[in-house]
Order: sequence, then structure tokens, then C-alpha cells
Amino acid sequence: MNIEQFEVFRTIAQARSFTKAAKILNFTQPAISSQIKLLERNYNTHLCERGNNGVTLTEAGKIFYEYGDKILAMHAEMESEIAKLTGQKKEFINIGASYSVGNYSLPSSIITFKEIYPNVHVRLDIGPEAEILQKLQERQIDIAVVEGNIMDTTGLDIYKIDTNKVVLIVPPKGKWLDIDSITIEELTKEPFIAREEESGIRHFVDSYLKSFGCSFKQFNIVMEITNFDAIKIAVMKNKGVSLVPCPVVQKEIGEGSLKMIEVAGLNLEWEMKIACRANESLTGLKETFLNFISTPNTRSFKL
Repeated sequence: MNIEQFEVFRTIAQARSFTKAAKILNFTQPAISSQIKLLERNYNTHLCERGNNGVTLTEAGKIFYEYGDKILAMHAEMESEIAKLTGQKKEFINIGASYSVGNYSLPSSIITFKEIYPNVHVRLDIGPEAEILQKLQERQIDIAVVEGNIMDTTGLDIYKIDTNKVVLIVPPKGKWLDIDSITIEELTKEPFIAREEESGIRHFVDSYLKSFGCSFKQFNIVMEITNFDAIKIAVMKNKGVSLVPCPVVQKEIGEGSLKMIEVAGLNLEWEMKIACRANESLTGLKETFLNFISTPNTRSFKL
């Protein structure tokens, strides 16, 4: 038995698929199947079963998974400690993040972390929240930093680390020069630039608006744009107004190229959350990074 077999079995158990596990580990499916057969022959029992709903663990498989996870955690910790002594090995951390935190908040923390721990190599994967969480569940990333409401928390531990506001941005010219606040009813009549319907922030804002008996269906949406940078440019060019997370526009607000105004009665708190795989211990610099971005006094951004 070798450490690779524990990793193979854990990946199959969490992905609930031999095919997905092979893809994640960059193995062929026959190689994956062969490893499991060797394990089952060694213990003279079945560890998992395949069915229409994917792979499920037998009682023996559940025991093997529980202890295997502990063994993998100890092995990773051992390698990390030896690497600290020899200084010859970089530790890799794969982080996934949703668009706004990934593009505007997290990079500065990663840079600061790398300055403190020069032997770490961090890979940041930015994408839609649902895609990032799926990658976490399928073991393609180690940690996810996402925002808004999380629909599927299967197999994940999730906790809030901060909040920021969703704010209304307008061009700092024309009629907006003397306006500091508008009502929701007035907002629905303005040309509005929205994120695409599938985006997390679109769902989040729409859910909140419904508590006021309103929705995006009542808005005068003139265009939908899939990234915040393009939305900011469109607003600057007086093509409409938009609701965006505050960190996305802090620079432009400070420079005066965009203006932020209040929407009376609208108090949108956009939560930032960390997600990790449940029942799996992070070790070495992965655990250190998790603590780093979870602690307001150490991380290098504040939402």
C-alpha cells in the first residue's frame, strides 16, 4: 500500500465517480480502477459500489476514508515540515474565487502572503461562484473564496469572513452632479446596466428587491454585461447606472470618475465567505493561508 492509493480513494469518494477522479488526478480510468481493486484485495472486502447515482462507500469504505484522510493530512504535514528544514520544496496552494473578490480584493492578500512565505506558490482560479464551488468539491482547488448566497453546500464547510455593500454607481456629470439619493421607484426608471441573469450578484440583488415588492423585471435594463470593468466603463460613458460591490469601484470613486449615490431604503450587504471541503483538514501553508485571509488584522484587504 502506498500514499497514492489513499489519495485515489479519497478523490473517488468525494467526486463520487471513477471518471471524475481520473480526470482530477490526471490518471487513466483503468489505473484508478486497478488501485481500488488492489485495496479491496488487500482488505478482502468491497470498499465502494457503483450505481446510477454515482459511487457510494460501503461501511468498510467509510472507515477506510476516515482513516485515510487522517493519514493524508499527516503525510502533507510531514512533507511541509521537512520542506521548511531543507528549503528545497515549494508548497502549492490552489485557490478559487468568484469574480469581484478574485479580481479586486484577493490578489493583494496573495501578494502579501507570498512576501511573508516566499516558498509558497499560489494559483488563483477566478470564475462563476457555482463553477468555483464545483471545482472545490471535485478537489481541483484547495480553498474557495466566494460571495453572496450559496445554493449547494453539499460536502462543504462554509463560514462568513466579511461583508461589503452593493452600491449604485452613476456618472459624475449632468443631472447626477446634484443628486445624492434616489428611491427604488426612481431607480427602476433609469437606464440600468445589469450583470447577466446567471451571475451570483444578479440573483442576490433580485432576491433582496423582492422584499420590497420589486424585481429586475421592472427595471429599464438597457444592456447586460458579464464583467464589472466593462460595466464601469459603460457607466462612465453615461450609458446607464448600475449596482456593483463596493470594492469593485473604490478606485474610481476615489479618483472621481464615478459617483456613488444612495438608494433610499436599500441596504445590500454582500457577504464574503470561505469554503473548504468538509471533514478534511488543511495542513501546512494551506492552513496558514486560510487563517491569514480569515483574520481582519492580518489580511491585506478590508471590504
